[in-house]
Amino acid sequence: MKLKLADLIKTKRKSLNMSQKKLAEGICTQTIISRLEKGEVTPSIDIFFKIIKKLNIPISEIEDLFDIDTEDYQPSHFKVNELMELLYKRDYKTLDFVLSSIDKNTLNSENMLYFEWFQAITTYHIKNQLELAIENLKTLIEKVEVGCILYCDICNTLGNFYSEKELFEDAILWYEKVLPYIKITQNTNSEQPFYYSIARIYGILNKLNDATYWNSTAITKALENKSFYLLGDNYYLQARLFEEQNLIEDAINSCNKAISIFSLENNETMRSLTLSYLSYLKEKNSKELQQ
Repeated sequence: MKLKLADLIKTKRKSLNMSQKKLAEGICTQTIISRLEKGEVTPSIDIFFKIIKKLNIPISEIEDLFDIDTEDYQPSHFKVNELMELLYKRDYKTLDFVLSSIDKNTLNSENMLYFEWFQAITTYHIKNQLELAIENLKTLIEKVEVGCILYCDICNTLGNFYSEKELFEDAILWYEKVLPYIKITQNTNSEQPFYYSIARIYGILNKLNDATYWNSTAITKALENKSFYLLGDNYYLQARLFEEQNLIEDAINSCNKAISIFSLENNETMRSLTLSYLSYLKEKNSKELQQ
C-alpha cells in the first residue's frame, strides 16, 4: 500500500511540475513528503486528504488504489479519533472532504452517530446552514445515550451554535446539561473544548466567578498535560475576564501569554487580534495611571 500510494503522489506531483517543497507548504514538512514518496511512511488522514486536494487527485483514482489494497485508507474506514483531530484543528474543509468520501452503508450504529455529529458541524461551518445544523443535532441527540461522551459533545456543539445565534441563555442550558457527566469528559479530547465553551458563555452573561472558575480549570489542565490546545484562547479569555474586573495589569500579562502561544502555533489570526487588544489594554492602563 505504501509504495502504491508513494508512486501516485510522486507521479501526480511531477505531472504538475510541483516541487516537494511546494507540495509540503501548508501541509507538512518537505522531509515528510520525501519519505512518503519513498514509501517509508504512511500519512495521517489529515495530511493524506490535504495532499489529495492539492494535487487534484480524483476520488476515482483513490478508490482504484484502495481496490488494490484496502489495508489502511479505504474511505469507508471510519476512524473517529483521526476525524476528531481534524475537528479540534478546526480544519472543517478537510473534515467535510473526508466525510464525503465515506460510504455510510459500511458504518456500524455507533460510528453512524459520530458521522451525523461531524456532518452537522460541517453543515454549519462549510455550508453555513446553522438552523439545519441545529435541527439535525436535536434529532441526533434523541438517538444517543444520555451521559455518554458523544452526548456531551453534542450538547457542547449545540451550546456553541446557539451562542453563534447570540441566544446565550439557550446556549448555557445546553452546556449545563454536560455538568452532571463532567467526569466522563475528563482526560479526553472533549474536556478542553467544554471548559472553554462554558467559561466563555458565563463571561458573556457576566457571571464572572463561574467564568473564571472554568477558565482557570482549563488553563490548569492544559498546563498539567503540557498541551497548547486552546491554551492561547483561554489566556485571551482570561485577559477579557480580568479587564471586566478592572485588573488591567493582570489582563496585559494574560494577553502576552496568549500572544506567545499563538506565535508558536502560527495562528496569525488570533495573534493579530490579541495584539490589537493588548494595545488597547496598555492605552487604558496608561490613562488610568495618569488620573
